[in-house]
Amino acid sequence: MDHTELVPTVERARNGDRPALAELCAEFYPRVLRFMHYRVGPRFAEDLAAEVFLKVVRAIGTQSGSFPAWLFRIAANVVTDHFRASATQREASMTEAVLESVASRDQPAAAVAHKLDIARALEQLTDDQRELVTLKFIEGLSNADIGEITGRSPEAIRVLQFRALAAMRQFLSREEPSDGKQP
Repeated sequence: MDHTELVPTVERARNGDRPALAELCAEFYPRVLRFMHYRVGPRFAEDLAAEVFLKVVRAIGTQSGSFPAWLFRIAANVVTDHFRASATQREASMTEAVLESVASRDQPAAAVAHKLDIARALEQLTDDQRELVTLKFIEGLSNADIGEITGRSPEAIRVLQFRALAAMRQFLSREEPSDGKQP
């Protein structure tokens, strides 16, 4: 759904149009589920994604501004609440989430290895950096939307992005190739 379709659909949903709300949920559920997989792993992703959409259904009438930013702010808050409630670190590693996501696909071994390398690099980031990388490069959100979600200025987002990518680059440059062969 492009921006020209999104805006009127959101407006109809705000005004109580149930089919429009269902269309938004169907369109954005895969993206929120993917976000949850990267943030909490496969064990909790579906439950938390469902919780996000329950909150969306309850609050759509008060939504304003960018719908994707609003939606992912809700998702980020659900993740925060999940970690507070469990009072534990992430129970499933990023590597497990990537393995599960590619297990059923016919992909070349090199592609799977590359995804695992990226997942390992993501594990090295802080939670804020991981959230930014997920929102920016996996969900494709703009810096303005990410700023709205995280409450950060555009400059702070650029700095966080620079540091996250530098940390990933540093980690990946010292990793051995995934096939175990020496360069």
